[in-house]
Amino acid sequence: MRQGFARAAVMAAGLWVSGCDNDLEKQSQVTRVRVLAVRSTPAELVLPPGGGAPETVRLEALAVAPDARPLTVTFALCRPGNVYSADFECPGKDGVALPEGRLSPEDPALRALLEEVGGDTSDPAVRARLEAGVNFYVGYEVSDGSGTPEGGERGLRRMTARLTDTPNQNPRLTDVLYQGTPLSGPLPMGAEVEFTPVLAEGSQETYVGAEGEATERISYAWHATGTGDVEFFRSVQPVEGEPGEPETEYTTPDTAQQVTFYVVARDERGGTDWLTRTIEVR
Repeated sequence: MRQGFARAAVMAAGLWVSGCDNDLEKQSQVTRVRVLAVRSTPAELVLPPGGGAPETVRLEALAVAPDARPLTVTFALCRPGNVYSADFECPGKDGVALPEGRLSPEDPALRALLEEVGGDTSDPAVRARLEAGVNFYVGYEVSDGSGTPEGGERGLRRMTARLTDTPNQNPRLTDVLYQGTPLSGPLPMGAEVEFTPVLAEGSQETYVGAEGEATERISYAWHATGTGDVEFFRSVQPVEGEPGEPETEYTTPDTAQQVTFYVVARDERGGTDWLTRTIEVR
């Protein structure tokens, strides 16, 4: 089970996994049941500046397996506490279940938790803190029903509650290109190929942060089933004044097989999107 620095590093990215991992497993390889990303819509819990209830948030997980087995995903809103603790259970004793992944402020139990995290918005100090954004956590569990370590995973997704009328939006991935055209296959065996993600216009938003106006720096995580090799697990979309290379390279398997690719886009403010492509290698 990953501990210490590895857990803290992934937590800093807003998503960490508490399942037991094989330390030799590449993050780009899909060899067991995993959650590659969690997307919330809206991308943050928006607290209306003028008062009133925030919009319901819908949670979705990119839950995957190396084959087409059915998977079940459950979510919970985590109660305030030490999420790093070994006995912290969310979903479980430290969380409030979120049926169908819906974070609805109309639920009395959820309202109580949000008030505990956020506080009284009539207090100027609290209001200033909420305008900057307050973190809270949602827990998830995915399972194929087998009860084996490889058949399930638990983890947490960090989210933000913010008092704003200009909420962050999820980036939108529209395609993955191979040789300048949409990736559809087939791909040749034993070959080095390059994939390029395509973002919808407006996906890189400009916002006012702690250091003034900034443009989102979107990063990509690449994953694949099968026996091929993803060269660059991480890639980065360039922004004005900062270089970046959004592409990744992939070495196709030496044998004919069906491969599923997953690319996840994150905007560094909690926004997430993904695309899936299943193709033949022969």
